[in-house]
Amino acid sequence: MRSEAKQILQKVDVDKLPSLPHVLLRLLNASGRDNPSLDELAMIISEDPALYARILAAWQQNQPCRPQAMPDIETMLGELGINTVKSIATTASVQQFFSPGNREHSDFLKQHWQHSLNCATIARSLAKLSHYSNPDEAYTAGLLHDIGQLVLETAFPEKFNVTFAGLSEQNYFQDIELEAFRTTHQEVGMELLKNHGASSFLLDAVLYHHESSERVRDAHPLVRIVHLANLLSDRHFNADNHRVFDAAEDLLGLYKPLILEMLEKSEQKVINIIQALELKMPEKGMDSDAVKQMQSSDEFKQTLLAEQIRNIALLGSLNQQISQSPNRFDNIGPLLQIINQQSNIMFGIRQCILFLVDKKHQRLNALAADSQPRQLADISIPLKPGRSLISDALLEKQPLHSFDQGVQNLSIIDRQLLNLTGEDGIYCLPMIVNEETVGTLLFGVREAQYKNLGRQLPLLTRFAGEVAQGLRARLKVSFISADTIEQNNQQEQLIREVLHEVRNPLSIMNNYLGILSYKLENDKTAQEDVNTIKSEIERVTQILNRLTESEPPTDETAPVDINAIISDLTRVFQSSLLAGSDIEIILDLDERISALQSNANAIKQIYTNLIKNAVEALSAKGQIMVYTRDNVNVDGKQHIELTITDNGPGIDSDILPQLFSPVESTKGDDHAGLGLTIVKNLVIELHGSISCRSSDKGTSFHILLPK
Repeated sequence: MRSEAKQILQKVDVDKLPSLPHVLLRLLNASGRDNPSLDELAMIISEDPALYARILAAWQQNQPCRPQAMPDIETMLGELGINTVKSIATTASVQQFFSPGNREHSDFLKQHWQHSLNCATIARSLAKLSHYSNPDEAYTAGLLHDIGQLVLETAFPEKFNVTFAGLSEQNYFQDIELEAFRTTHQEVGMELLKNHGASSFLLDAVLYHHESSERVRDAHPLVRIVHLANLLSDRHFNADNHRVFDAAEDLLGLYKPLILEMLEKSEQKVINIIQALELKMPEKGMDSDAVKQMQSSDEFKQTLLAEQIRNIALLGSLNQQISQSPNRFDNIGPLLQIINQQSNIMFGIRQCILFLVDKKHQRLNALAADSQPRQLADISIPLKPGRSLISDALLEKQPLHSFDQGVQNLSIIDRQLLNLTGEDGIYCLPMIVNEETVGTLLFGVREAQYKNLGRQLPLLTRFAGEVAQGLRARLKVSFISADTIEQNNQQEQLIREVLHEVRNPLSIMNNYLGILSYKLENDKTAQEDVNTIKSEIERVTQILNRLTESEPPTDETAPVDINAIISDLTRVFQSSLLAGSDIEIILDLDERISALQSNANAIKQIYTNLIKNAVEALSAKGQIMVYTRDNVNVDGKQHIELTITDNGPGIDSDILPQLFSPVESTKGDDHAGLGLTIVKNLVIELHGSISCRSSDKGTSFHILLPK
């Protein structure tokens, strides 16, 4: 059967597996923003099997050799880069537009998507309930377990959908599929993912998910989890199916009440995603009106997708025309003509006026196209609040218009510009590239156009971004002007002055510590504490030095005794951070660890931040366990492991995905929410890795440092 599966994969372009237009629209909108969020893109892609497979294939192709393990989706997107993700989103959308298929294809695609998402969500929950070490791997296996179906449907659309219609899952999978294709979707999916570099355990989970529960009872946990998740996500499953609950108890030791509670939560998550996509699912026994409504909704999404593809093509045309325009500031007419022409084609705008930022004089200067009055170039608006909608839009970094305040409330310059356009109102769109203000586009807008422009805001933003990029590339105008450089110089001088003032009390503290050391020369423990404090003062000085380029930090590596660092700092914490509390730190340090070639100051900062976070999370009688372990093998390389575990309440599930990103702290005004971001950056500088596990029983951070 595997030879047939391989032959089918050779016939099919596996990079053209279909996705729902609803999902593609969401991905296009997210990837089209000025600064797309990798987290948001990862969330969207992780909800669609075909998109996930595309990303996995693209990532695997970029690897110099076959990877030993498949990373999470965020890591893959980070390595591929935003531009590659945008290209994949656009390509998938174009392919979907030119091969929409019939009603049977649409119904199959929806049911496959829903079942895959259900299975993935349930698999992750089962992994957590059964304490499997990698819930994200279980989610991925659940999402991709039926990917072979997409391949078969793409290879044999008519035959597949005719066979699929009206059959129960078990009959279809076990009998008809073999007869029709001489292989199974399990075999096809396994071979596809094998080509994409998936791990052998994930391949097994895909291959064996339709085996009987008795046959997989001794298999790897991932196989058992995906097998059970598939049974629970079957559209024919119901709460009276004792066979499935018996399997849950036998395979994972989970009982019916816990399974039912988990299913309710998983179902709600999938329902939320369906509602967010405005997706209408086919249901058994739907009346004709409901079917027509669903079809109408699907056709509308397909129309929106077509508009998005058209807009992407037009934006590409805009970018190409701008790049080919004369590269001269004294001949800007052709460039302005291109912008006017494209705004008319895309939005029906007949009058467009361009304002560029003059940062040196803090003003917005109008540019006149050949078809516009020459006097327009004499208009210059101060970059001050309240002077004009044009300047306010740029200062507030959001579109503004005249329709909600009336002509009589506009400034004189805005009234003049409105009269110049000859339209009912003006719509001002800020041009911003990578947080840098470039200028403002002013559209003359008819009242009938105004509401439509509001619905097209994502496209308007992308249009303004393309214009801004083109202006920067073609006009050779320095938008970072001399006064900006002067402000930077003033800021650097202020930093040096602050550093000078801070160093003075630090120097005095250091001197007093020398005196204290002399007075306590017979007290060995006190001497050790004094030396530790002096070392920390030196570390504070080095951290402050990072604020100026003229005094770079000392990051050179040297032999480091990590156990000694942890012991010394823990002793300081017990007499300072833990003073007056009944929180205890218990050390279990591996004495086999020899000196590590690393950065002692970075390790101190990492340990201090993690202990401080743990203490703040703990209540009375809290406990922190600190472990070090030698000879931890990761991908054939030796590491040492530092683990910090507490028995606190755990980290909120909403916070975990952004744990190592700069966020607004939940601890109060004295916290900037940067501690774990700093920790992650320091670990990366040491060529290590950090991970976190958290539940209501506590939180643990695991750090691996190469030997």
